[in-house]
This record gives sequence, C-alpha cells and structure tokens, in this order.
Amino acid sequence: MGATFANPGGNELDAGIGFYVNPKFHMDDNLLLGIKYERTAIGAANDDFLDVSAINCYASTIDYYVSTSNLRPFAGVDIGIYELGSISKTIMSNTTEIELGSKFGIAPKIGVSFGHLDLTLQYNMIFDQNERFNDFNHTSIKLGFHLGGGEN
Repeated sequence: MGATFANPGGNELDAGIGFYVNPKFHMDDNLLLGIKYERTAIGAANDDFLDVSAINCYASTIDYYVSTSNLRPFAGVDIGIYELGSISKTIMSNTTEIELGSKFGIAPKIGVSFGHLDLTLQYNMIFDQNERFNDFNHTSIKLGFHLGGGEN
C-alpha cells in the first residue's frame, strides 16, 4: 500500500494524487502475483474553472524481482479496468458533465524495493477513451511499503 503522484500526458489535465492497495502472493523468491485497487484524483484548473476527476483502477499484477538481496530492482505490469468517472467542461458559463465510463488498460512499471519500502515508476495506458477527453493516460510515481514476506 502507498501513495501515488500522477502526471497526465495530455493538455486538459494538470496533475493528481492518490493511493493504492496491492496484496501480492510470492510464487517464488522472484515472481509475485497480485491484485490492485488504486484511486487517483486528477485535476484541471484555469482562470474560469476547477475540475477534479477520480480514476479507480482494479487490476491483476505481476512483478519480477531481479535479485533476492535487500535492494531488489523489479519490473512488471498491471492489467485491468479503469473507471474514469466524469469530467465537467465549461464553455461560456455553460457547464456540461460527461460520463467517461470504464475502460481496459495496462500499466508497465519498473521499480526498486529496499527492505519493505517500494519506489515505482509506472505508465498507465487506458484504451478506448473518449476522443475529446483522452488525457487520462498518465505516468505515476509511487512510494509504498509492504507487510510480511520476511526480510525482503
């Protein structure tokens, strides 16, 4: 579990923060399989409006750890469903709420674990987004910790 900072790739959204819970099962010393719930609030602002949209992610995860030492680099991928919620668009004082729905996505990642502390860089690719509002693909930096699993 941990916290995340999100940086969307498009022009409409600015940045976001969130949290995640990611229980994992050790298949062996190097391979971990798990499930993840992540919630990220991403916002946009200018002189006329402020809007925040929440993204919920439900995913299967696979991580491969390169070593079994206390400092453990890893690479992996999350595959699952992203609930994009809705976004408000204000044009000339008229606000329109647009429901964006649930979309399939994948999120490759690299990171390092030191003891029970994890630092991860991940890119969330969300497919089949609304053509006008397709800025929800985002890079995230995650800092978290894990419980159990022995010394590493």
